Amino acid sequence: MPSFEQTLRALNQMKADGVLAEYAVAGAMALLFWVEPIPTYDLDVLVFLPPASGPIVSLDAIYRWTEQRQYPVDKEHVIIAGLPVQFLPAYNALADEAIDTAASLTYQDVPVRVVRPEYLIALYLEPGARSAKRLERAAALRDSGKIDGARLQDILNRFKLTF
Repeated sequence: MPSFEQTLRALNQMKADGVLAEYAVAGAMALLFWVEPIPTYDLDVLVFLPPASGPIVSLDAIYRWTEQRQYPVDKEHVIIAGLPVQFLPAYNALADEAIDTAASLTYQDVPVRVVRPEYLIALYLEPGARSAKRLERAAALRDSGKIDGARLQDILNRFKLTF
């Protein structure tokens, strides 16, 4: 049975070992911290990688670290404690901010950084990510009463996003 707690411990160890400069849980698993959880296949993790020597982004250090710990790879996922994890390097200014402003929370006494709900909404509303499923998730977050309306409006305005 997959262990979210053990997976979070592994993420924190990756950061402590310098494999990740920073991370933030995103996607459907992040909803667990803000609204009613929904079924999902994997854990999406937005990451800042340590500075590289060139312009090409490489997940090689992540794969080497996970291979040393015998975590199997399945397509774009690393299976950590039975949970498929997809590492997503920050890909634009919105993702950068989502990581920078992530909430420091705990899950079963394990520290975890989680994308704030206002940023989850914005990430769901990006043109390349926008789908009926994600629009539904964005609406659930918006209507949850757990968001900062002014912060959300500022993010939507700055990144030119709408519902």
